[in-house]
Amino acid sequence: MNRPVTLALCVVALVVAAAVAVATASRLRRRTLPSPKAAPASSSVEVRVKAVERKGAVQELGTAGDVSHAVAVVCGWEAATADRYEARNDALRSIARRRDLPTDAVAALLAYLREADDALRIERVAALKNDVMNLLRNQDPPVEGLAETLIAMIEGGNSDCEDRSLGCSKAASALQQGRGRPCHIGGDATTHNSSTPNSPTHPHPPVVVDYCIQHLGAMVNELDEAGRKIVRGVFIRAARESKQPYAGTALYSLAEDRRATPAQDGELKRLTLALCKPGVNNVARIAAIQLAGQRGYSEALPALRETLSGARRDAVLDAVCIGSIGLLGNGDDIALISRYSSDSRRAAAVEAAVRRIKGRAGSGESF
Repeated sequence: MNRPVTLALCVVALVVAAAVAVATASRLRRRTLPSPKAAPASSSVEVRVKAVERKGAVQELGTAGDVSHAVAVVCGWEAATADRYEARNDALRSIARRRDLPTDAVAALLAYLREADDALRIERVAALKNDVMNLLRNQDPPVEGLAETLIAMIEGGNSDCEDRSLGCSKAASALQQGRGRPCHIGGDATTHNSSTPNSPTHPHPPVVVDYCIQHLGAMVNELDEAGRKIVRGVFIRAARESKQPYAGTALYSLAEDRRATPAQDGELKRLTLALCKPGVNNVARIAAIQLAGQRGYSEALPALRETLSGARRDAVLDAVCIGSIGLLGNGDDIALISRYSSDSRRAAAVEAAVRRIKGRAGSGESF
């Protein structure tokens, strides 16, 4: 083959190769890669939300002016970013590790928590407010009025916290007492007049109320006796709202109280058993069944057995019932729970439950 022909073929080959490379690159550019921060696909199964403290790389702001601007963005008080979750979340992250927020910034964040209106979708408002609660709880010294704010949000009381029965304007919190020392909430829980958490007039969605209950539960052991009495009353009223998902969260918050008396433990048991029964909100019921197993409430067994014997199926509820039967049940329950051993969504729970029951039998524990 002569040189001109060889050269021509080489040129053609290079052109073809370049065309293939360009086409491949074009296809790769058109492919949409999932965002590493994308939320998982939603399912039909309700899941109890969990208040978490998100940690990650942040660029902290230094000047008071920068902090004030960031707080205004977080609260949605700047028109340009009010409906942009990413901008508001970034602003919050920029101050997320601050432990010494200025007083005016703290006051603004407390006011934002109490606000019912927001341009964002409910699930994003809930995520943002959860992080704001984390930020306020991490302040040193602790924030005055945070417990009162959470109580008002749970019970749907006055959004500006002017209810004097709770002493919102005068309450001496852990801010005055010092971290880890008892904080005081004024007033008497029985005199607090507000809408119930499931009332149509309640200003906050259930998911936000759930976060409030979790954060208040984390604070209960820092309260003085008067404050503890008020907070327990809030949790008890929330736990009685059997159609709301946060009723189960209220049980766990009551269980956090390290100073509970035997009578109060009995009250927790009665509330828990009531929420284990059919007809309760599924999320609350799952939480109650888990707590019943953890605390050894064997009186819940009839409701758990009835659930597994019924016609309606829910994979999460079934797995939780099986797990608690493993903690509470006896050898007669093995046949019932083993019916689900071939189901991949329940098999692990069955295996663990059977192992626990047989372990107790082998140890000579009487059923």
